[in-house]
Amino acid sequence: MPATDSEIQEWWCSSIRAITKDKRRATAAILIYTAWNLWKERNQMIIEGSQCSALQVFFLIKEEIWLRQTACGVPRID
Repeated sequence: MPATDSEIQEWWCSSIRAITKDKRRATAAILIYTAWNLWKERNQMIIEGSQCSALQVFFLIKEEIWLRQTACGVPRID
């Protein structure tokens, strides 16, 4: 797990670089939605004291990606 800003940037670049160009946008979207939902659930747990299971967070991520696809049509994630 990356600990510093530079490690996060290196991890991000190496993760994206390893993927074919036509799949990069979809992969970036998955990573961003995953990080965003983990952050939201962390904050909700700290602020409200509520807690979701890993499976519930997974379905929240999947739902947000589906909503984005439905609204905008891109990126396509198979």
